Amino acid sequence: MSDDRRTDSKASGVRPLVLRHHATNLGRNLANGLRLPLLMHVSPLNFRVDLVQLLLLLVVSALVDVGTDWARYGADGYFSWLGLGTEIFGAGILLLSAAVLALAFAQREVLLALPVYVLAGFPLLQFVRVLPSTLLVPTPAMEVPWTAFDALMIVWMFAFSVRCVALSLSQGQPARWMRALAGGLVLIAPIWVAPEIAPNEAWWKVTSADGADPRYPSPASEPVMAAQARVLDEALSALEDERANVTDLYFVGFAGDAREDVFRKDVVAAQKVMDDRWGTNGRSVLLVNNPRTLLETPAATVTNLRESLNEIGATIDKDADVVMVYLASHGSRSHVLEVSLPPLELAPLTPAVLRGLLDAAGIRWRIIVISACYSGGFIDALKDDNTLVMTASASDRASFGCGNQSESTFFGEALFQNGLAQSDSMLAAFGMAKERVAAREKQGKFKPPSDPQIFVGPAMAEKLKELDRGNAARRTGRSV
Repeated sequence: MSDDRRTDSKASGVRPLVLRHHATNLGRNLANGLRLPLLMHVSPLNFRVDLVQLLLLLVVSALVDVGTDWARYGADGYFSWLGLGTEIFGAGILLLSAAVLALAFAQREVLLALPVYVLAGFPLLQFVRVLPSTLLVPTPAMEVPWTAFDALMIVWMFAFSVRCVALSLSQGQPARWMRALAGGLVLIAPIWVAPEIAPNEAWWKVTSADGADPRYPSPASEPVMAAQARVLDEALSALEDERANVTDLYFVGFAGDAREDVFRKDVVAAQKVMDDRWGTNGRSVLLVNNPRTLLETPAATVTNLRESLNEIGATIDKDADVVMVYLASHGSRSHVLEVSLPPLELAPLTPAVLRGLLDAAGIRWRIIVISACYSGGFIDALKDDNTLVMTASASDRASFGCGNQSESTFFGEALFQNGLAQSDSMLAAFGMAKERVAAREKQGKFKPPSDPQIFVGPAMAEKLKELDRGNAARRTGRSV
């Protein structure tokens, strides 16, 4: 065998041994690193300190952050390489702090040993830091406990930092623990200054506050504008005609704010209940402001709502059929419903505008459901003899359940997924929903209570009995 072949063979055999050696050292460092934040006894001799371990531990720290960020945002988010900037900045601050302490203590070993010790023990703190936010739904009642938790985490991180500095100092160093305390302060100081000067990007992100989401096309792009014209026409063309001698129920779902996915989920779930349990299948349409549905679902704009109501008004038997409109969005104290699809500038929906749209469409029998803060302020403008109005809150109260992490608003879930999914009576379903919302608010300590409201016009009260009887008979007949 030639010398070159013997050399290649020897090198190929050495590589797995080297990799196994580094992997073993990494496992050893992580196992012993757990003892540092738990303030358990450990010796510098338990660690393996070299440049390879430093790099591997930086990778481990980044992977832990990827995992914890996914646990918080991944289900409704997207991966972002901007998280790498936060990792690089954090690593730079750690190495810079170690260099300062190595010079201050005149001990070169601190430069490499201290970052290895910190990174070996840091994964436990990373996991504990995000645990409450992944397991608990934030509520106003949690504000004080959350503040206390943050304070305890800072104290724990300081104790951990002091332990790491003490471990990196020579046993014979004068005033070793005083130096360790000073070094611990240097290590945690960036906690207060970093937010002002550092990148603070997570590896997983949700749609930003302005509604921008790079995974989906812009609402202002030509492909979306062309698709919107098509999907609205298809949705309205698919509506089935009214049936003679039958009180038909039509459903329109309107998810107004694209910045939170909960409104899309809310109206989709409501449509399913109405289609499956109240016979609106083939007679329902959704209007949704959401980046992910731009190419397949008509947008929730006042113009599209007008077109939808006009089409339904031209289709129904105006003397017999009933139209339910479900609006889910943010509401303001001035009783205006948010209609948002950035970067488009859309007209908000007011009670007077909604009343005008229904009147112009010639829709006589109306059921209006609004899941929004301060939605009780819509009732006065909408009420008449032929109208039922159900709102998530009183005119001066907020409602709850919004947010990208939420699957539904409190009221939307309570009315549709519970009340109307179980009851053959619209009014009984509202009563069930009101009780369920109150129970959830009490359990979560949401204050003041939202106090859902209802108005039933005298003529609509009789019409509802007809609608309830027809729905009960239809469901009984289907089960036979």
